[in-house]
Amino acid sequence: MRVLIGSESFYPNISGVAVTTFNLASYLARRGHEVAVMVPSPRYRNFSESFPEGFTVLRVASVWHPFRKGFRVTVYPLSLARRVVREWRPDIVHLQDPTSIGSALLKACREEKIPVVISHHFTLEYVLAYLWFLRPFHGFLRRKLTSAMVKFYNQCRHVICPSETVRRDLLAAGVAVPVTAISNGVDLDRFFAYEPPLAVRLAFHLPAKPIVLYVGRMDPDKSLDTLIKAMPLILARHDVHFVLCGTGNLREKFERWVRKDGLAPHVTFLGPFANHSENLPRLYQLATCFVIPSGIESQSIVTLEAMASGLPIVAARAGALPELVTDGENGFLFKLGDPEDLAAKVNLLLADEELRKLMGKKSLEKVVAHKLEASMARIEEIYHRVVRNGKA
Repeated sequence: MRVLIGSESFYPNISGVAVTTFNLASYLARRGHEVAVMVPSPRYRNFSESFPEGFTVLRVASVWHPFRKGFRVTVYPLSLARRVVREWRPDIVHLQDPTSIGSALLKACREEKIPVVISHHFTLEYVLAYLWFLRPFHGFLRRKLTSAMVKFYNQCRHVICPSETVRRDLLAAGVAVPVTAISNGVDLDRFFAYEPPLAVRLAFHLPAKPIVLYVGRMDPDKSLDTLIKAMPLILARHDVHFVLCGTGNLREKFERWVRKDGLAPHVTFLGPFANHSENLPRLYQLATCFVIPSGIESQSIVTLEAMASGLPIVAARAGALPELVTDGENGFLFKLGDPEDLAAKVNLLLADEELRKLMGKKSLEKVVAHKLEASMARIEEIYHRVVRNGKA
């Protein structure tokens, strides 16, 4: 089968969509499909490249993203999308978002009667977080964006989303085509790996203290400020070290904040690490617990990775995170945006080693349902079904 994937985020970007798109293309190529991925170019020029995983990447001329540092976006490349679709003749096109490349490919595919499926990876709160300067109009924008999204999705043959929470929201919003929840998945073998803690501490220059870990973007939508506000409340009870791994628009601001509040000796900023970097599983293995304060997660790949590493999780009671974290079972949920509640839950874990072990074991048990290969196989099955129905 010829599969064309369209995404506005891809390697070397570090994002959930980039990781998912790379995993999907790699899996399909291993399965013997002919795969091409259409994504932004690192400059204003079109070119193609072959990846060793067995798929082709079509880089589309792009400009710097106006809101996300280090990211680039294309400018509705309809002519190129039409040419690729007509010349390459994919059996199916899988969009990873409804933005520039996605919009151009959808139009080109409708003209050529090629079936399109789309994955839904975001929440509208994620979009609105970058439009903070339009806060008085967020209600209006939310309604307009929801309407446009539903109209777009209803032109596709199938919608795939990473959680039941998101599936319910899409159906309630008016999406009328089939919607299937399929986990982003995680490579269990990779994160089950073990390395002696001393070697990892030395490699990252970390002290011999319990580690409270955050991995992810440092952008407005991730609510990392809640964790930073909670740090003094945790340090008042426990001698711990915080590791914040990632980058984003707010990293420099957070680094200044930590220095200003005298927290610098207790905090290490690392990364960003590429998703395939072996530093990631090593870092998870070193952690005592994992914190995810975001309120906009449609699932959370980093939380899956932390669970696969046997960590207890402290997560915001928001978005789809409660599907991964059962309060009191494999971690704790805290009130979104409440640093006191976050600190209280982290302090509970730090005070009880036996509880941490039990919750870490529960994380391992729960994450088995999110095997990467199984998720990719379910997507592949949807392709076959959509193509088959299109020929009927």
